[in-house]
Amino acid sequence: MIPCSRLPSLLAILSLWTNALVNAQDVPYISIKGSKFFYANGSQFFLKGVVYQQVPDNDEQGSVSANLARSSADNIYVDPLSDASACQRDIPYFKRLNVNVVRSYGIDSTRSHDDCMNLLAQAGIYALIDLPAPGLTIASLNPTWNGVLYDRFTSVVDVMHAYPNLLGFVVGDNVVAGVGQTDSGPYVKAAVRDMKAYIRQKEYRPIPVGYVNDVLQGNAAAIDPQSKDTWEYLNCGDLAGRIDFFGANMVSFCKGSTYTNSGYNNATQSLSDYSLPIFLAAYGCSQALNRDFSEIKVIYGQQMSPFWSGGIIYEYFYQGPEPAYGLVSVSGSKVSLRTNFVDVVTSIANVSPSSVASASYSPSTNGAATCPLGAATSLPPNPRTALASPSSTTSGSSTKGTGSPTTSSSPSKSGLSPGARAGIGIGVAVVVLIAIAITLLFIRRRRRQKKVGEDRPEQWTKTELAADDVDREARGHGPHMADSNARFEVEDTGRIRDLPGHPPIFEIPGEGEIVSEMAVSSPRSELPVSSRS
Repeated sequence: MIPCSRLPSLLAILSLWTNALVNAQDVPYISIKGSKFFYANGSQFFLKGVVYQQVPDNDEQGSVSANLARSSADNIYVDPLSDASACQRDIPYFKRLNVNVVRSYGIDSTRSHDDCMNLLAQAGIYALIDLPAPGLTIASLNPTWNGVLYDRFTSVVDVMHAYPNLLGFVVGDNVVAGVGQTDSGPYVKAAVRDMKAYIRQKEYRPIPVGYVNDVLQGNAAAIDPQSKDTWEYLNCGDLAGRIDFFGANMVSFCKGSTYTNSGYNNATQSLSDYSLPIFLAAYGCSQALNRDFSEIKVIYGQQMSPFWSGGIIYEYFYQGPEPAYGLVSVSGSKVSLRTNFVDVVTSIANVSPSSVASASYSPSTNGAATCPLGAATSLPPNPRTALASPSSTTSGSSTKGTGSPTTSSSPSKSGLSPGARAGIGIGVAVVVLIAIAITLLFIRRRRRQKKVGEDRPEQWTKTELAADDVDREARGHGPHMADSNARFEVEDTGRIRDLPGHPPIFEIPGEGEIVSEMAVSSPRSELPVSSRS
C-alpha cells in the first residue's frame, strides 16, 4: 500500500503530467491560405527555424541529398526527436534563438516521439518532417516509386500525424533532375499524390505535403532553370498531385553580401506570384568561415517578407571536420555556443516582418501553375492501390483542378481530436487520483477502528445493538428464538457478552478521515557563450 506521507509527491507528479498534456494540446494548428501560413487566431506565421539533425560521432553531415542517396540508413543519422534528454538539453537554446520550427531530415518511425514533440509544443515550437531516410528516397537518376518507399513514407505519416505542432511533411529535397516522362519529377509528384490520398483515407487532419529544392545555380545569383521547371511542375495539374508548399535552399548570402548580389532578389522576383507558401528551407553561407547571418534582416525585412514565410537555418549541430557549420557543439549533456549562435540571436531579435491578418487577406493568385513545356502527362501508379482513392491513382498533369489548396486547422471529424485525447488523459488522471484517495481513506479508517476498539472494549451504543438485531434477522434469528442463549466463542474477535433473549454480540470498531495538499516548482539555467576557434 502507498504510505499517506507519499500522497503529496504522487499528486504533484500526476499534476505535472496532466498540465504537460494540456499545454501540448493547446498548441494551435498552422493552416494555409493562399501563399501564407496562419495561426488559428488569424495572425500570420513566419518560420524562424533551424535544421535539427545529428549524425553519429566521427561522421560528416554532408549535403542532404548526398546522405539520403546512401545505400543504407545504418549508422548514418541520429533521430533527435526520439531522444527526450537531448530535447530537454536543446530546447532552452532554441528559445534563445527565437526558434519556432525545427526541421528533421530523417526520423525513426519505429520509435516514440511523444516526449520531444510535447516538450517542443510546450515551447511553441513546430516540426517539419522529411519522409525519406538514407537509402529510402526517390533517386534523381533511375527513379522509382515502389512499395518499399511507400511504406517508409506512410510509416512516418502514421507516427507523426497526431501531433498538433506538426507543421508538415517533405517528400523530397533536391532530387528532381527533370520533369519529363522518364525523369524523377513524375515520381515525386506521384509520392505527393499518394501521401495526400493516404492522409485523407486514414481520416487524419489535413497536413501540408511539400517539396524542397535548390533555387540558385550553386552560389551564383542566377536562377537555376531546372529548379524553375520543378516548382512549376509540382504546382500544376490536378489538385490531388500538387504540393502544398515549396521550400528553397539558398546558401549564397555570405558576409558582405547584399539582397541583390546574393541572388535573393532574383529568387523573390521569380517566386513572387507563386500561389503556395514559400520559405527558405536551408539558408546560411555555403562557406562556413564566411557566415555572419546578416541575411536574417533581409529575409524578414520589407523586401522579402511580403512574399516569403521566413526560413530555416542550416544547422543547429556543429559536426564534421573544420570548416563546418553549426551553432552549438554538444558533448553529452554539455552545450557550447559557437560564434554564429550569437550572430543569430542578435539578428533575429530585431526582425519585424511585413504581415497580414487572415481575415483581411485575399490571395491574388488562386490557380495552378502552368505546366512546363515537355512535362510528363501521366504519373506512376500508386504502389499500394488498395489504399488509394480511385480518383488519385492515375492523376496526371492536366489542367483540371485550378483551385488553390487550403489546409484546414480542424482535426478529422471521425477521429479523436487532440482536444478529445487531452480530455481522456485528464479523465484518467482524475480517476487515478480518486482511487488513491479512496484507498488511503480506507487504510486510515481501518487504523482508527483498531485503535478505538482497543481504547473502549466495554462501550456499547444503541446503534450497534440495532445493527446486530438486523444482522440476526438476516441470519434467521427472529423473535421465535428469543429464549435461546447459545454462546459463540471466536478467537481474537473481542469480548463476548450475553444479552437476555439474544445470542452473544461482538464489539465493532469506529471510523476516521484524511486531508492532503501539494506544491510544485521548477528551476531554470543558462550556459555561457564560448567563442569558436
